[in-house]
Amino acid sequence: MRIWDLLILIAYFVMLTAVMSKIINSFNDEYTVQLDEGELKQQLVEAKLDEMVEISFKFDKRYEFGKDDKLKQLSISVKNKSKNHSIYVDWDYCAMTDLDGRSRRVTRLAPGTTLDLFQEQVFSTIVPGTTLKENVTAEDVLKRKEPKDDKNVALEMEISKPLLDLMGLSKGGDGAKKKFYRFKASMINLDFAFDLSLRVIGSSRPSSDRHLIHCKFILRKLPWQAGLPWNPK
Repeated sequence: MRIWDLLILIAYFVMLTAVMSKIINSFNDEYTVQLDEGELKQQLVEAKLDEMVEISFKFDKRYEFGKDDKLKQLSISVKNKSKNHSIYVDWDYCAMTDLDGRSRRVTRLAPGTTLDLFQEQVFSTIVPGTTLKENVTAEDVLKRKEPKDDKNVALEMEISKPLLDLMGLSKGGDGAKKKFYRFKASMINLDFAFDLSLRVIGSSRPSSDRHLIHCKFILRKLPWQAGLPWNPK
């Protein structure tokens, strides 16, 4: 084989490798969000609430880097399995963290919300045998809707940005960037949390002490093959 043939062959394989790398990277951008159910169950057992309370969250099957706007809020369900105790959810005593562990105030959402973010939030009551379903988010992602004209004043709140800013890690400090690229390489998982404040009231259990239930959510990077068009979304 002549030297020019060898150089052409090497250049071909280099270009082919570069093209394949770009193709893989174009699909290598999906992850899942899941509740750490084992940790949640352990906390409910320790608080002696496992036979009384059932907590669950709803997420999409997968999310994409740079499209975190799909995750703007948490959909939570709290079921009261008891027969003679009411459960109160104290929203102002709940908290949320982001991917950097920063604490954030929790806001319960309602259709047409015109709430004042500086005011206290009314607690929610879950009577025996019923389930509370609410959407919550972090206070810092909310803003007032823009008025349609100069004569109207906008009172309704809207979510202005994603609940999690995964791509923001790649633009942060050295520690944040390292965390992002290790996550993208499937070397680590990321997590954030929602602390749910509950009170149990009943004739045989008059205590109104708050139980702070730590709900941990784990982000797992999916292999690049999961992004191929023929794989179910």
